[in-house]
Amino acid sequence: MQHGCAGRWWASVPEAEWPEEFVADIKTNWQTPFGDCRQELVFIGQNIDAEKARKELDQCLLSDAELSAGAEVWKTYRDNFPKWLVDEHA
Repeated sequence: MQHGCAGRWWASVPEAEWPEEFVADIKTNWQTPFGDCRQELVFIGQNIDAEKARKELDQCLLSDAELSAGAEVWKTYRDNFPKWLVDEHA
């Protein structure tokens, strides 16, 4: 598994500076008020059960009530992920 930067968000660049040849593509994914700012998960592999993966990921989402509770309540939720490794050179 890997993660990384896939480029910049055009919402952080004045529209006058957008490359003319990419304006249509930029606007295709534009959603007010966030512009093109979003995160995506992409799974590439063999024999992936897409529906099962989607259902399992959906179970990770907050419910409307949990979302409305706010960050202070979210901090009390158990984190099932392993601890991140600390970069000793940072």
